[in-house]
Amino acid sequence: MTSAGLHRLDIGEETVEFSDRGNGEAVLLIHAGVFAAWFPAVSQDPALRAFRRVGPTRAGYDSTAPAPTRHLTLADHASHWAAVLESLGVEQAHVLAHSSGSLIGLQLALDRPGLVRSLVLVEPAAAPCLLSPAAAADFGQFVRSVAATVAAGDLATAFDTFMRRVCAEDYRTVLVEALGPGGLEQAERDCGFFFRDEGPAVREWSFGASDASRIAQPVLLVQGGASPPLVHGVVAGLAEMLPSAEITTAPGADHLLPLRDPATLATIAAGFMERHPTRAKA
Repeated sequence: MTSAGLHRLDIGEETVEFSDRGNGEAVLLIHAGVFAAWFPAVSQDPALRAFRRVGPTRAGYDSTAPAPTRHLTLADHASHWAAVLESLGVEQAHVLAHSSGSLIGLQLALDRPGLVRSLVLVEPAAAPCLLSPAAAADFGQFVRSVAATVAAGDLATAFDTFMRRVCAEDYRTVLVEALGPGGLEQAERDCGFFFRDEGPAVREWSFGASDASRIAQPVLLVQGGASPPLVHGVVAGLAEMLPSAEITTAPGADHLLPLRDPATLATIAAGFMERHPTRAKA
C-alpha cells in the first residue's frame, strides 16, 4: 500500500496504482487519456457513496512508478484492471469510464465478460473504427498534426491544441477550478504517454459489429449536449451496434463533464447502476 489509501500491484511488466474506497457493489472507474485526474470528484460525490469505488491510475500516467517499457494496447490496459479486481476479490463490477477509458471498458467486457455487470461510457473516444470514412479522415488529419508537434518536442502546444478541440476552449479554467493550478501543470507534464503510446493504441484498436454483439451487459452512453457532432456520431453508432444500450445527454455538457459537473455524472451513473445490480453472492 502507498500513502493516502492507495495500493500498487505488479502485473507482468507494469506496476499500477489504484484506490479502493467504500463498500457495496463495486464500480471500476477508468479515466480518460492525456492525464489521470479525471475522476476524483466523481468518485467522492455523495451519489456514489453506496458503491465500492475502485479508481485506477492507468499505467503510463503514474509519475511515481516506473514508466512502461513496452507499447501497451487497450487490451493490455483492460487486463490490468481485471487483475486489480481479482486481487481485491471482486467477482463482478460496474464500469464507469470516460473517453479512451470507455474503449478499455468495452475491451474488458469482451475479454472478461463475467467481471463486468454494466457499462457507463462517457463520450467514448473517436477511434477510427467507430467513425465514418469522412470523419476518420478529418479527425485523422488533426491527430497527425498533433503528432507532428509532439515529434518536434513541443508537448505544451500539443496539449493545448488537443484539449481545445477535443474538450473545450475554456479547458484551462475548468482544470484549474477542478484540480487547482498544480493539477493543470501536472496534466501538462503527464500528457507525453498519451500522445506517444495511447494515441497509437486507440488508432490500432478494432471493434466491429461482431464484437459489439458479444457485449451482453447493459450499456449507458453519456454524451454532452454541447459536444460536437463527431462525439454524437460515435455515441449514436455504438448505440446502434450494441445489443442493450441507451443514450443519456447531459444538457450543456461537453468532454469535460467529469470535471465540469461531476455531480451530474455521478448521479447519472448511480441511477443506471442501481437499475442493474450485480448478481447476488451465494
